[in-house]
Amino acid sequence: MAQNRRPAAPVPSVAELDSGAVLPTPSQPQDQSLGIRRNLPQVTSVNQLSDVRPTDWAYQALASLVEKYGCIAGYPDGTFRGNRAATRYELAAALNACLDVISDRFATKEDLATLQKLMQEFANELALVKGRVTNLEGRVANLEATQFATMTVLRSSVLVSVSDVLSGTFAVPAPLSGPSINDNPVVTYRARFNFDTSFSGKDVLRVRLQAANMPAYQAVTGTNMARLAYDTNTAGAFRVDDLYYRTPLGDRLFLAFDANAGNFDKNVFVFNPLLQSDETGSLTRFGRFNPIYRIAGGGAGLSLRYKILENKERGTGIDFNLSYQAPRANLPFDRSVNPPGPNNALGNDNGFFNGAYGALAQLDLRPAKNMAFGFTYVRSFGTNVAGGTGSSGFAGSAANPTGVNDRNTAADSFGFQFTYRPIQKFNVAGWVGYSDVRIVQNQADFVAGARNAEVLNWAVSAAVPDLLSKGDVLGIIFGQPPQTINVRNTFGGFAPSTAFNSYHIEGLYRYRVSPNIAITPGIIALVNPNSNSNNSPIILGVVRTTFTF
Repeated sequence: MAQNRRPAAPVPSVAELDSGAVLPTPSQPQDQSLGIRRNLPQVTSVNQLSDVRPTDWAYQALASLVEKYGCIAGYPDGTFRGNRAATRYELAAALNACLDVISDRFATKEDLATLQKLMQEFANELALVKGRVTNLEGRVANLEATQFATMTVLRSSVLVSVSDVLSGTFAVPAPLSGPSINDNPVVTYRARFNFDTSFSGKDVLRVRLQAANMPAYQAVTGTNMARLAYDTNTAGAFRVDDLYYRTPLGDRLFLAFDANAGNFDKNVFVFNPLLQSDETGSLTRFGRFNPIYRIAGGGAGLSLRYKILENKERGTGIDFNLSYQAPRANLPFDRSVNPPGPNNALGNDNGFFNGAYGALAQLDLRPAKNMAFGFTYVRSFGTNVAGGTGSSGFAGSAANPTGVNDRNTAADSFGFQFTYRPIQKFNVAGWVGYSDVRIVQNQADFVAGARNAEVLNWAVSAAVPDLLSKGDVLGIIFGQPPQTINVRNTFGGFAPSTAFNSYHIEGLYRYRVSPNIAITPGIIALVNPNSNSNNSPIILGVVRTTFTF
């Protein structure tokens, strides 16, 4: 037999969980089946109970009690509804209510005698009603205490991208020059199915399945500067792409654990609110946020955020963030990144604390509702400081500034980010990132001429929301992707890099077709790709269509 169940509360979004704004929903009165409603005005005359007929004996009994003691509450329309099949039980419930009221007030002997007679007449019904009321009160108390029902919500997105290299030469290191790029337009896709489960209404456990065929444009252009924001390739097979749990620990502290695909940008504010999304923001990997947030990404991690100060009315506050990411900790049995030890035993380079890592500390400052800026420090070992962006493919590039394997390097990286919205329909954001990369090991892949190096990147962006219609965004991004600016040989002493500065220029317009569909065309120009002026500018054209449901 089907049972009526109370609807479960909806699972909150990750943003709401992170802000701590999700609160329990107030419970509603449950004991309506007995004709008694909470918080309703008392009936002052039985004549207000329009459906109780004067010829009914119940009318006479109710008349003296209600008019003297006002002990029965009717429905908002002034009806008692005593003419249903369970009239005796409803009357017993009314008597029970009057007993509670009269016991606390002065009553005449005649009224007490009337009550005694009625109690004898309805003894069986009163006992049953009192038992049901007690049971209902217990159930209501339990519902109020545990009103949130554990549930899982499916949130999905599908990207369809049409892209092409319109002009340019294959990016090679100086002083060489590469051949012209002969590329054809391609149509690629990415499908994500996010299963979000909440156990308390404030936390979230996410399991994401993803399938995609969007290869990186680095293979076509010769540089990571050309990578799109959403490139990934699973050869069309669905895989567990993301697995994390986030929960508040009190009112000020928040905990996040990433079991897979962990990144700093998933756990801290990156100060580019209108263009940071790979689904509806920048079309490029570099244009989303400071590459410092990509250091040591892709593995397992643990993050904490503490609200030092907060004024919700003014929108101001100070947050402090800590995050630790181990990019290969989720691949303990992958020998391609975890070489076996003696006797072919499994190596331990992939441990959570005994391998490549990145440790971040960030201070977020919000001096005004429309302004925020942050200071970031990342200490890393055995990982790429360019985060898969910037110059690449040769020793001395941002992807390999020291000329040796990433596993043999450590880095101290610093970042400054800001966002400012002077008016409702204009936002400006930007960042600068600096890394000091050093060789810390002398292993077999150490090469002659290897050196320590400095890597720099910066960008500024402007976004105009709701330009033509609500939900639209016009975005412009200009900056310098990560590149090596200074080198230092093994004998010490800095020498400035002779490479030319590379520049990233991006323009896009997101058109919101409906709440669930957005189309974003854009043009990307890369000047001096791979820091080589002999390389012709690379121009890419992209149209991204996003479906969310």
